[in-house]
Amino acid sequence: MNYFKYKLMEPTGQIASGISRLPYEDEISALSYLERGDNMAIYVKKMTPVASFFLQLASLSLRKKVKRSSQAEFLSNVSLMLRSGVTLTSALEEAASGSESPHFEADIKNMILSIEGGGSFSQAAEKYPYIFPKTAIYLIRLGEETGKLDRMLMDAAEHLKRVEKIVSDTKQALLYPCFVFVAMGAGLLFWFYYVVPKIVGLFKTMDVSLPAITVFLLRLSTFVQNHCIDMILGLTIVVVSIMLGYKHNRRVRKAMDALLLKLPVSGTIMSASVMAFITEYFHLLLNAGIDVLKSMDILKASIKNEVYREKLAEVKEGLTKGDGIAESFRRSLIFPTFVVRMISVGEHSGTLPEQLSHIAEDYRNKLSVIVATIGKMIEPIVLIIAGGMFAIIVIGLFLPIYDLVSAVSSR
Repeated sequence: MNYFKYKLMEPTGQIASGISRLPYEDEISALSYLERGDNMAIYVKKMTPVASFFLQLASLSLRKKVKRSSQAEFLSNVSLMLRSGVTLTSALEEAASGSESPHFEADIKNMILSIEGGGSFSQAAEKYPYIFPKTAIYLIRLGEETGKLDRMLMDAAEHLKRVEKIVSDTKQALLYPCFVFVAMGAGLLFWFYYVVPKIVGLFKTMDVSLPAITVFLLRLSTFVQNHCIDMILGLTIVVVSIMLGYKHNRRVRKAMDALLLKLPVSGTIMSASVMAFITEYFHLLLNAGIDVLKSMDILKASIKNEVYREKLAEVKEGLTKGDGIAESFRRSLIFPTFVVRMISVGEHSGTLPEQLSHIAEDYRNKLSVIVATIGKMIEPIVLIIAGGMFAIIVIGLFLPIYDLVSAVSSR
């Protein structure tokens, strides 16, 4: 693909100019393409390699990965149009025409140019990973080889929809507890920074002796007032550092993933989510005819959880040594016995993709149940923790007042 600077006279007489990325090496071919539709080229000039490099770099920096739901919708629409007899290039153009992103539509048009220039759909799709995930590219290639491109595109779309549900359910299940505990922390900070100091002034005017619990709360309130900005700033730095470390450092990711898997609520959510993800991908890859070792490589590249990624590397190592699939999964010591048993059944009966599909469906259902019941699981814990903390605060703050009232009444 090269960049060409051009100026055209359109059939209406208007002059149009700009820069276009075309799959041609010479200006004559670019001229022929640009003069389609009764346009008349005034001049066409191929840009230098340096200018083309910087233009491509700038265009890539503006690209954002297309949402998984949008990817699924696009592939599904292309599949339906192919099934109804529409040509591939027309289907791609029509499916991209309603996109909200101008970059998306422009890149699909460039893909169409590559296909019209003699390239294959899969080769063109590989250049746009932000639109086509690896699994979709493998299925597209398989569809081209078997002549069942419409079916493979629909399989890819359905797979992306299932993965999107797994991801959205996982986020929903993890966000609720985080929101609850952040709200509790903010409430406590408000009490110690604003409410408690008001009551302290009352205690000073009454000149009463304070019990130990009240003294502790007052000292805690004084500490919060004096270091509130430092606490917020420190917490922000810690959170941002963890987020950046998780994003850019493998050791930090592995430590965080291992911690989340060991905690009671997050461990259940994360294990169900990752197992649904692995079995869903593994089923799709095997069903598409990709061999087991290659499937392990794709799985390892697709899984974000570092603990499971490491275990998948161990599974591949076992397969390379000649161990069976079920035996390799069993030796990794992280996959549930139920999963290993189902894989073993599928391996010996020749129905491994079907068994993996059943496992994936089971874990998706389990994840949905967790999302539905997460509120009921968290509520008792929140009530106990929040109730206990605020009970201590109320007792500590109002006990001196009660003692004062009792002393006045006795007189």
